[in-house]
Parts: sequence; C-alpha cells; structure tokens
Amino acid sequence: MKVTIRPIANRDELRMALDLMADAHIQGDDAAKHWLDECSWRYPAFRPEHTRVATRKGEVLGALHLTTDTIRIGEARLKMGGLGWVATSARHRKRGIGRKLIEETLTYMREHGYHVSMLFGIPNFYHRFGYVSALIDYTILMETTEARTFENPFKSSIATPGEIPWLQKLHNANDANSVCSLVRTAAHLHNKWGRWNKWRVLKDEQGKAVAYLYATIERGCLFVTEVGVSEPGVCAAVVREAARIAQSEEITQIRFCVPPAHPLARFLGQFNSVHEARIEYDGGGMMSFINVAETLESMVPEWDSLLAKSIARELRTEFTLVLGKSSYRIRANRGAIDVSTNPGASKISLKNGDLMHLLTGYRHPNDILESRRSMLTSDVRILFTTLFPKRNPYVWRFDRF
Repeated sequence: MKVTIRPIANRDELRMALDLMADAHIQGDDAAKHWLDECSWRYPAFRPEHTRVATRKGEVLGALHLTTDTIRIGEARLKMGGLGWVATSARHRKRGIGRKLIEETLTYMREHGYHVSMLFGIPNFYHRFGYVSALIDYTILMETTEARTFENPFKSSIATPGEIPWLQKLHNANDANSVCSLVRTAAHLHNKWGRWNKWRVLKDEQGKAVAYLYATIERGCLFVTEVGVSEPGVCAAVVREAARIAQSEEITQIRFCVPPAHPLARFLGQFNSVHEARIEYDGGGMMSFINVAETLESMVPEWDSLLAKSIARELRTEFTLVLGKSSYRIRANRGAIDVSTNPGASKISLKNGDLMHLLTGYRHPNDILESRRSMLTSDVRILFTTLFPKRNPYVWRFDRF
C-alpha cells in the first residue's frame, strides 16, 4: 500500500492520530487517555513534527509519538529519541505501515542529532530496526507482614504541585548512579501530574520532607513504583508506609520497583525479600544507536571519570571497535581518553547490539570479548573492562513512554 509518512499537518490530523493511539494502547485508563489527549503534545522538548503519521487520501492509517529526552550513563549525557504509542488502524494492519513509520522516524532522528533511541515494545518486532534488549526490570518482593515490622516516625501526606521542586531534587540525588535513566526535570513532573498525582511524602515533626513514594495496586499486589530518600536511615519508614497502604487494601505482598544502585534496594538486601531482575529477550526495554560516532564521543566525560578511579589511569594504550565497515579508535593516554574514526591497533569486531550492551552495562565485557574471540594484550583488556563495566540499566516507570 502506498502511503505518505510525514509529521502532522494540523490539529485535525493530531486528533486523528491521538484517537488511533488511544484505541491501540489505552483500555479504561482515563488518566492515561487525558494525558495523551491534553498533555502528550506539551511534553518537554516536544514539537508538532514529533507526532508522525502515515496517511493515504486524507486518512490517518498509522501514527507514533517521538519524545526527546536526555539519558545518563554516569557522567555522560546522551540525546535519546523515545519511540512510543506506535499504532496502525485495525483495517490496515500487516501492510508494512508500522515499519515505514519507524524507518522514517529513525531517518528523522539521524538528521536531527540524536545519539540513541529507546522504546518499550512488543517482542520479536523491533530487532529488525536495530533495537536490542538493553533495559532490565528490577523489583524487590516483600510480604506485607514483614514490611509491618519496620517503624515509621514520620507523617504521611499527598504531595502538592508546589512540592515538585523538592521531589525533583531528591529524585536526582538518588538517581545519580543509575544507568540509562532519563534526566528528569520539574517540567516532566508538571506534564504528567494529572496522570501521576498520588505521590506520598513523609515529613518530620517540623514539617521537613524526608522521603517520598508512589504506590499503585496491580494484579492484587502493591507496586511501589518510585521511592526517594533524603538519607539511608529513612528507608525503614518508606517500607512501613508501604505496609500501611497494603494493609488498608488487604494486600499481602509489596513489590518495590527500584534499581540495585538505589538506597532502598541496598537497604532491603538486609531483610527477608526476593530481589528479581526480569529480562525480556527481543522485547520490553530496547535501545538502538542513531549515531555511533557521536555517542562514543559523548561518552568521554564518563570514561575519563572511570579511568581516573581505576588501575588503568596510567596506561598508554588503545583498542579499535570495528562495526561493519566503520572503525572507532579509543585511546587512553595517562588518564585522558580520546575517540577517533581512524582505524587503530587491537581491533575488536562487534555487532551494534554488542556495543549497546557494553555501553549500557547490560552484559559483562569479558563475556562479549570471549564471544568475539578477541586476542588482546593485558593492558588493552584492562582498559576495555574499565570503560565498559557491568551495570544495571533501568528506566523508572514514571519516565516510560
């Protein structure tokens, strides 16, 4: 079928695109429907051209939203294009419309300076566009009876929009060591406040806020989908507040959705709990490169930081990543890193997916080296494993699209 792929041309087309997305993705969630209709096109950094449509004879047959965000990998910041709300009208599915929409949007991102793209999608579809599983879902399961053994000396209240700056400040402080999480601003919270408006804040007797949490009920379990603490000592109070909510709803289990680097995850490692990492092969949280060279160049601040803290800081060595016909030389010179597209020594042949797994820390670097059968000197191997440590890539549920 011959269709035209382009940005929306007017408000009528936006309305048709939003209706198509809602029909495909929203079932009975009034808050999500309101956000899609009234707020999605006001998302920070959003432009009208970020709603892409497939049209034929004036009819919108397919649509998607592109969001623009910044993600963190340690000290590095990458421009990320989020692919979401991909939808095709029921009468025109299995005709390649979704494929054409995605391909055209990837071209748009290449032309507008994006480093990487991210999505949360169905299995066995997006790999054909270069996306690989790169994000992990972490949860910590605790029985409500166990959570009730903790103490909470603080008062609980529902947050107001006036407390957004504090929520944001605490989130950023707790998220500093996360990998692949979105760099969230107060504008993001304001944009989604109507959909996410039940933030609970814990305050001391002087009215000073010390922690927050967000809890929802899903499939008979209490999901605490976000937590922020001012210091590790208030983690127990967060657990007890979650227990109070669960008990009031007669719920027997609580799932805390936090990555392993978060203070609450470290705290709960001392008590009766089940720590889970869920990985969905070729589905779920996936990422792809838009511009490899610019991505590697943007990683230099993080690599300099990793090098400064490692035994490799005095090394003078290099390796060359070979992806298809492209080469990327990464050289260390006594604590400083530089990246070049000129071929260099110690070639390591990789697939794009391998490099994404290295960059995000999704896989251990030695596993990838062994799978590629790379013969490297000890200095090169030390540098390689220093720059690509195993990590825990995670995106908070609030920030997913």
